[in-house]
Amino acid sequence: MERAAEGRISVFLTSWEEPAVVLGYAQKEEEVDLEFCRAERMSVLRRLTGGTGVIHRGDLGVGVALPAEHPWAKGIVGLYGRFLDVLEPALRSLGSEVSRLAEPVHASRVRSPICFLDQLSDTLVVDGKKVVGCAQTRRGGAVLIHAAILLGLDVELYARVFGVEADDIRSGLAPALAGSDWLKVGDAVVDGLCEALGLEARRMPLEALPDRYLAPYRTRRWSPVAADGRVDGIPNS
Repeated sequence: MERAAEGRISVFLTSWEEPAVVLGYAQKEEEVDLEFCRAERMSVLRRLTGGTGVIHRGDLGVGVALPAEHPWAKGIVGLYGRFLDVLEPALRSLGSEVSRLAEPVHASRVRSPICFLDQLSDTLVVDGKKVVGCAQTRRGGAVLIHAAILLGLDVELYARVFGVEADDIRSGLAPALAGSDWLKVGDAVVDGLCEALGLEARRMPLEALPDRYLAPYRTRRWSPVAADGRVDGIPNS
C-alpha cells in the first residue's frame, strides 16, 4: 500500500503450507477456539480488511494494491466488480465452473464467523457454494483489495476452529479448483489482471520484511495466537 500511494501498482500471491487462521479487522477473537489452535500449533492472525475468518492452507491469496486515484478504485462496489471480472474467467480457463452469485444477500446482523459462509456481492460460487471471498481497505492514499480462493477444504477443521456445524460448511463452501497448484492458478490470475489493467508484470524478488511491519504481530490484538509463540513464524512470501 505504501508503494501504491507512490503510484506503483502491486499484485501479490500468497499461500500457507500449514494451517493458519486469519480474522477480519474487527472480528471478535472469541469466535475462534484459541485453545484448540494453540494445542494444534496453528497461528491466529488478524488482517487489515474487514469481514470474518478464513483458514489458509494450500489455498491462494491474491492481493492488488492500487493508488487511490486509479479508475478501478473510485467506488467500493465497482472495485469488487472489476476484480471478480478478472478472477472468474481466470479460474474458468483452468477448468473451474465458477460463476458470479446470481442473487447476493445483504449482510445480516448475525453473521457467520466464517468468511465463506457469507454470500454477498463480492462472491464467486460453484454449484451455489462459495469458493472465493474478497475484502478491501482504503488508507494512506492507497486501496487494497484481496481474495481468498479455496483450492481445498478441510470441513472438520473449519468446524472445530469456528464452532460451526460441519454440515453447514459442506453445504456452503467448496474448492474452486480442488487440488490445483496455487502458483499455476495465481499465474492465470496475474495474466488476467495485467490484461485488464493494461500493464506488464515484472516479478520482484522477495525481501526480508522490515521490523515495523512485523512488530504489530507481537501484540495480542494482531496475533491472538502466534506461530510457535514467535513472530518469525509469520511467512513473508
